[in-house]
Amino acid sequence: MPTTTTPPGPPATRRAAARGLLSTSHLAAALTMQPADATVAAALRAGFAVGAALVLGHLSGLPGAAGFAALGALASVYVRWAPYRRRAELVGTAGLMITGAVAVASLTALAGWPAPVEMLVVALVAAGTSLLTLAVRTGPPGPVMAIFAAGAAVAGDPSLTDVGVRTGATLGGAVLAWLVCLSGYVLRPSEPAGLAVRRALRTEPLDPTRLAQAREVLADDLSHRRTAPAARDLALLLVEVEDGESASVTVDSDLRVPKRRSLLQVARETVRSGEVTVPVLRIGIGALLASLAALALGWGHPAWAAVGAAAALQGRHIHTNTPRALQRAVGTAVGALLAWPLLEAHLGFWAVVAVVVVMQVVTELLVLRNYAVAMLVITPMALMMTSLGAPADGSLALDRALTTVLGAAVGVLMTVVVHDRWEQTAGR
Repeated sequence: MPTTTTPPGPPATRRAAARGLLSTSHLAAALTMQPADATVAAALRAGFAVGAALVLGHLSGLPGAAGFAALGALASVYVRWAPYRRRAELVGTAGLMITGAVAVASLTALAGWPAPVEMLVVALVAAGTSLLTLAVRTGPPGPVMAIFAAGAAVAGDPSLTDVGVRTGATLGGAVLAWLVCLSGYVLRPSEPAGLAVRRALRTEPLDPTRLAQAREVLADDLSHRRTAPAARDLALLLVEVEDGESASVTVDSDLRVPKRRSLLQVARETVRSGEVTVPVLRIGIGALLASLAALALGWGHPAWAAVGAAAALQGRHIHTNTPRALQRAVGTAVGALLAWPLLEAHLGFWAVVAVVVVMQVVTELLVLRNYAVAMLVITPMALMMTSLGAPADGSLALDRALTTVLGAAVGVLMTVVVHDRWEQTAGR
């Protein structure tokens, strides 16, 4: 009789969690390339949305509009395989979240509050957006885009008109992202469902997780008149493959497709479960500590440390957060070196747009495979977007590397302090 190996459970104490930091398995996990499929369409959508936002923002003639429009267009990265009804909800929610972060942070900068208070506002944005993204289960990048946007908006000394331009440009970029991500519905409304079923049937034996994901997509399509016939055929195909000749479907309830839940229903169920409380506190406190530490050290762009902490805290346990922190720290450090000559070259606007669009596409192709490799591209892309708002040189890359490494370290520390046993207790 074959034996099964039980994977190690999460560390039960802070001491055990701290010892877990030294495990060589974290380095191995950080270096592993993961399989990923169906990434090209999502990458092209994101690249087009960001590029179009940059161009339209620039053509508007409004100062700073291009960069903030591109931030809003990053809402496009929150969907990959989602069906169109869910895609509309997710991109719309992400766009409003990023726009809200820009508005709050810009008003904070307008108020002229001391830098520590500004970092507190960024941390509150981190906590609020992490609550939202965890509640509606967006998955990565979670609150990171909103925190990055808040960090960009809290900088400088904007006027009230500037606040309006920033917020309006961000919202415009988000609307553009929504239109781009929904454009496929016109010609191929059932394509996401077909893709989900193909992914589920690609593995041998069948993967229960992918089957469940496919049926969630089909539930969405079955609830809409235009896509329901194709969705029913695809659901029947799944049943036939699972059951073979014994398959018997007489009514829709035999299709094993769950009832569709709206994003609001998902959020209510998640919040009521209590599972988001500790992660939200952990991200909020981690973002505050990291940004204040960067501020105390006199580093530029201290809000970037909050981004680093939040990104490292996307997982729940030490064995997921530590590899991610390593990936972000190492990838950012090397990516900053790659960005240095680009910043020193002082490229013109159209050259920056070309570089950003290419890097956005490459990012979406790589990020599911290995986060560290993706950071080699994400870092220069973020720095080039930042350079659109104000002249920049190689020192900007150094700020990015230092603050990100600090943020990642704080993120790991928070995982140890707010360790698994506390989280399990809080969820009861």
